[in-house]
Amino acid sequence: MRAGTRSKALVGAWLDFQPPAQREVAQALRAAVREVEPELGEAIRWGQLVFLWGGSPLLAIAPHRGHVNLQVFNGHQLSAGLLPPDPSGRPGPRSLRCRLQQPVDTPHVRDIVRASVARARETGLGRPAAPAEGQATPGTGPAIDAGAADGPDDSA
Repeated sequence: MRAGTRSKALVGAWLDFQPPAQREVAQALRAAVREVEPELGEAIRWGQLVFLWGGSPLLAIAPHRGHVNLQVFNGHQLSAGLLPPDPSGRPGPRSLRCRLQQPVDTPHVRDIVRASVARARETGLGRPAAPAEGQATPGTGPAIDAGAADGPDDSA
């Protein structure tokens, strides 16, 4: 498929575009995410490599000057032992900060990804809403849309 090739090429170009120190950390994070959940879609959004669950953002790799964050969009739903809580107490994304020139704690990253995916399954993140009793919803597909990154909205 042309769209799939374009998406893979875009992710590769994004990685190549990163400065060497950020690229090394980003590649280690991506490898850990793909190892745990290879069916997640990938897209470049907001200048980040975003992993999609059923078309919805679940995780992102966000490079910064002195570190690279693994952003977990449902991080507020995970245990505080996996990700630090937001000091304000607000729900929302949480991040694991990976400093440059330090090895990525791959086992910890895998634990975060497993927990995030498990929580997405429990809560139905990225799934269409269940139809009301007696109503059919056309076009409802599987919970995981592995081809989500292959769609035309990758350029967003």
